[in-house]
Amino acid sequence: MPNSRIKISYAAPTNFLASDQWIQIRTALDQHLPLKMLNWKTTDGTVRTIQELEVDFVSLESLKDEGSSQIPSSILERPLMNMYFFACEDSETYRLTFKKMVKDWQTSISTKRNQEWLVVLVVRPDARASAGAARIFAMRAPVLDKVKTDINVDKKKDRCAELAWPVAADDVTAWTDFISKLKDGIVSSFESAVAARQEEIARSESQQQVPGWNFCTYFILKESLATSFEGMGLLEEALQHYEELEASFFQALRDKNLPWFGNVGGTSPGDDSRSLLDIFQKPYRELILNNTITLFDFRIYLFACQMILLAKQERLLDVITKCHLFIVSFARSLRENERSFTTFFLESWIYSASLNIIKQCDEAYTQFTSLHKISSFTLQYSAKRGELVHLSRYQLDKIGIHLGYLPNKPPFSLCWHTSGEEITPRFADGQPLNSKITRDELIAALRSKEEFDALYISTTQRAIEYYAEGKRRKFALRLHGDLAALDRCRSNLQTAHQTFASLPAHYSASRHKWPPLEAFMLARALDSHTKLGIGKDNTWLDSAVAFLGLCCEADDQTNVIGEDVILPQDTTITPSQRKEYIMSLLDDVRRVADGSDDEIQKRDHPSFSLVPTTGIARLAGDRDGSFLDIVVTNLLPCDVRLDRLEMELSGEDDEPFSFVANGSLCTPGDNYITFFCMDTHAGTFHISSCSVWLSKIRFDWVYNSNDGPSPISPHVSTPLSGQYPLRLPSTQQHLVRIPPDEDALNIKLALPRSIQWDADPAVMLELHTGRNVLQDVTINITSPTGVKFKLGDAELLEDSLGNSSSTSFLAESSQVSLKNLKSQQVISFSIPHSAPPAGGVLLATIAASYQAIDIVSAMPQPRRKLRALKKISTAVPLQVSVMDSFRGKTLISKFTVSATTHLQVRILDTRLEGGNGLRISAPLKTSRRVPMIVTPQRQAHFLYELTSEKARYERETLYLHVLYRTLREEIEARLEKEVSKMFKGQYEAGERVKAKLIEYLAADGGWVQQYIHTQELVLQQPSLSSSENELCEGMIAVIESLKSPQSASNDSLNDKMQQRLIIPVDLPFLHILCAVQIHLNADLDSIYAGQPVPVRVEIATSFHWGSIQMTKEAKYSMRYVVQESVTDWLVSGHKRGDFVATDNSTHSVELTLVPLHHGELVLPTVAISPLSTEKGTDNQSHGPPSIETYHVHAAQRILVLPRGGRTTFVVGMGGDA
Repeated sequence: MPNSRIKISYAAPTNFLASDQWIQIRTALDQHLPLKMLNWKTTDGTVRTIQELEVDFVSLESLKDEGSSQIPSSILERPLMNMYFFACEDSETYRLTFKKMVKDWQTSISTKRNQEWLVVLVVRPDARASAGAARIFAMRAPVLDKVKTDINVDKKKDRCAELAWPVAADDVTAWTDFISKLKDGIVSSFESAVAARQEEIARSESQQQVPGWNFCTYFILKESLATSFEGMGLLEEALQHYEELEASFFQALRDKNLPWFGNVGGTSPGDDSRSLLDIFQKPYRELILNNTITLFDFRIYLFACQMILLAKQERLLDVITKCHLFIVSFARSLRENERSFTTFFLESWIYSASLNIIKQCDEAYTQFTSLHKISSFTLQYSAKRGELVHLSRYQLDKIGIHLGYLPNKPPFSLCWHTSGEEITPRFADGQPLNSKITRDELIAALRSKEEFDALYISTTQRAIEYYAEGKRRKFALRLHGDLAALDRCRSNLQTAHQTFASLPAHYSASRHKWPPLEAFMLARALDSHTKLGIGKDNTWLDSAVAFLGLCCEADDQTNVIGEDVILPQDTTITPSQRKEYIMSLLDDVRRVADGSDDEIQKRDHPSFSLVPTTGIARLAGDRDGSFLDIVVTNLLPCDVRLDRLEMELSGEDDEPFSFVANGSLCTPGDNYITFFCMDTHAGTFHISSCSVWLSKIRFDWVYNSNDGPSPISPHVSTPLSGQYPLRLPSTQQHLVRIPPDEDALNIKLALPRSIQWDADPAVMLELHTGRNVLQDVTINITSPTGVKFKLGDAELLEDSLGNSSSTSFLAESSQVSLKNLKSQQVISFSIPHSAPPAGGVLLATIAASYQAIDIVSAMPQPRRKLRALKKISTAVPLQVSVMDSFRGKTLISKFTVSATTHLQVRILDTRLEGGNGLRISAPLKTSRRVPMIVTPQRQAHFLYELTSEKARYERETLYLHVLYRTLREEIEARLEKEVSKMFKGQYEAGERVKAKLIEYLAADGGWVQQYIHTQELVLQQPSLSSSENELCEGMIAVIESLKSPQSASNDSLNDKMQQRLIIPVDLPFLHILCAVQIHLNADLDSIYAGQPVPVRVEIATSFHWGSIQMTKEAKYSMRYVVQESVTDWLVSGHKRGDFVATDNSTHSVELTLVPLHHGELVLPTVAISPLSTEKGTDNQSHGPPSIETYHVHAAQRILVLPRGGRTTFVVGMGGDA
């Protein structure tokens, strides 16, 4: 590839070229090179910026005349710009001396094709000007204008520039105009030259089908354009033209139209060891011009030109990557003509090309310092170097196998796979070898096995070093295995065994998994272990178990995994032989494991997989527990005796339980085994782990529900035997559903049926024994929210067997124990606890352990466990407020009940109890009274009259009992009743119907109001899927039965649903009760507006609801104030006064009331307040007494008549005026 640079010619008068001034200008001009930031526009309008452009200034006289050479040359071989310099001070001198010189030069240059020109006028600034810029403008004389008039034929382009000297020596701005016009001229000249050359190329391409057309001539023509772009610094355009040439060559190769090339080539001395990227090692261009170049040399030259352009762009990673691909692909093409080459020519060429490329790239890498700072590039570059050295090592494998230095077995035979060859050794039996390769180290390796081993080891270690630098750890480990295999071939068994034994641990790491190579290393480690005669210990056991697993991760049909890795098995081994080997290995594994003291755990072993068949467990029926059918797949090619199998499930509380199967013989493929869980569970659970035991080896597969793929089948490769396809379970198979068992032991958690606000909070546990006759059961309850349960204070509430029960109940601080329980027995007991968490939701975990008695044999069954996570709401759905009114010895209390949640609550009954000497009465209840429904907006009111004949001297507490149930519980109970009646014996179907109806009720609230008023539950039939059509008839019957009204107060299920809330209510305590009454001393039928009415105000005081310290002799100073209503009454008299209040005393006041208008008027009110504080028997003040005043006449209205009078009116009756 020619090294082209831009040429610029210069000319000037002879005396000017010989002057010191020109030498100084020439030196200053070099300081502005290379030219920077030139903009070139492509044919499609894209602007490319040339960062730097190297140029050569040459004298015009030194250039040869343009000839008519038939050999296409680079555009840059001729000047792109011609310049003429002269110095002139005045126009007269220019006219007489320089004008003809300039015109003659212009005429000679104008005849040159695709070349621009520029006239440079050198002027001396006025010596009197001091500033540089001022000097430049001061010396602008008419000379420049005359030069422009003479030479600028094209008025659009100015080809004249002015250079002030010696100002330009110090002032950079003085060069601006000159440099700008110089760059514009170069770009313009280059564009026109490129356009002309492209026309020539297009003309040549159009003549391809014309006889006599020559590809080599076309190649040189198009390459000249590529080298021109390269010289201009447009490397992408240059590379594009070489790629187009390569495409044209491949097209000719496919068409088998290559008469311009000689033979294949590769037969010249040194062809096998020459550098791939050296274009000067042969006269390639001359060979192309003479049509004598071989295909071998042409392909190398064309590829090298492309790589050199990439290297100039510092795309070193692309260079080394493309070189690797070129070597592999071109070697495959050369192998078709391998007989024309000397022995081991291809191996030597690949070996030499790979190493020479690394050498040349390393030299370039030292120059490209910017790449050293990019860590990702360094890693990839090292890895690519490792691949090339590895490729060269493969050639040593081939040579070694052919010479008999290496066996034709893995890992050495892997070299055939990379090239696609099927070759048998040619010189292993002593056949004569005649090779003319020229690579020195390979020549030495052909002569001596020791030299071969030394070269093999050094090359492998070099590849390991590069792989390690590039973080290709598994490739480096693989090469370590190759060295161990070489030691094994050379009978260095101890060294080979140590290496083989250490490598599998590196491959088993999750980041570096490579099952085929790990299997190969393990196989060689086991083989070396046997040949050394070492006893089988736990280390051997680990290797053997790992090898068995890897045997299940490869496909024995092709023995190929990945791009270039094959399995370590000999392809001549039959399936029966392999089966016998695996069986023998399993026997040894069991024998070694039996001798182990501890259990050996293995995680995620791929030999077995456990998958539920349907994901739905079956109830045992005659006992507590359930069965689960599981497919156990044995991926080994022989029978395996497993001592125990277990599948562990976890639920919402993450407390695992297991389905277990004891010893089983698993044949190759699927084995259907039934597992059993003796504990009682119901719901949907996810598979948390699976385990199988082989002797003392425990194979575990652990699964987290937040992970992705299921661990119950952790391997994803094809099984060792193609007849056993691998099962990958779906997401649904990760879950197992256990249906509820109505006859199993069950413990329910709820709030007590009676809740008292001033007592410790408690929960109620209801134990159902179901089918079980229990010898004993222990129950513990905890809460993950921190609530503490006081098990020692548990109280037995109810026993369904009543007095005939022989059950013993024992509450201890750590557990509650019950003994001697019968079947179908229900026992409920309460357990107090600490304050519930905020939010009103209590989470509780109930754990029970029980032992049932076999009814037939009367022998205890194995102890079972029950664990359940329960959630209940501790919030009471009601709130109660009270308003009290005193009337003498009677107290009237009004209780207002409302709901605290969105749930409707039915109030069934209320009752007020307590109080010493109180008579409590309420309005009479009739049979027609319907229980009320309360909501947060809809309240219920209840009145109670409390009468006390004796004075109250102590504070007392009453209790309001509210009997209620929520509408949701009522509806669910009705649904449960009707569904159970309709689907008797069909629990699963009944549960599905109930869930469907509840879902419908929650989605549509239109039924609520009708149900509240009529007790009729009118529903539409919910839509059913195709799989639920069998439920249609039963659902319709349930819906029809719900339409019949049912008494809300006489429901047979009321006792189970009713909840009692006991609310403590303090009996009001009052020191002084004042009763005000106004007596009118007038006829009530003849009171007129404005008429004075005498009245007597009586204030009666009572200490009946008095104080603890109150005595009958107590006195209080009181003050009354008559509240005057200025719109109704005018009050005259002592409207305000003081009096002394004693028990059962009356104070009277005479007043006069004047009604201000007629109508029914309310009498004025009187406000009474104490003036003194309460004094006890200790004569100490206890603060002001409490007082309440009520008006006896509060409901009385006084009819005031309008005042009577007479008025005379004269009315005219008509007549004469």
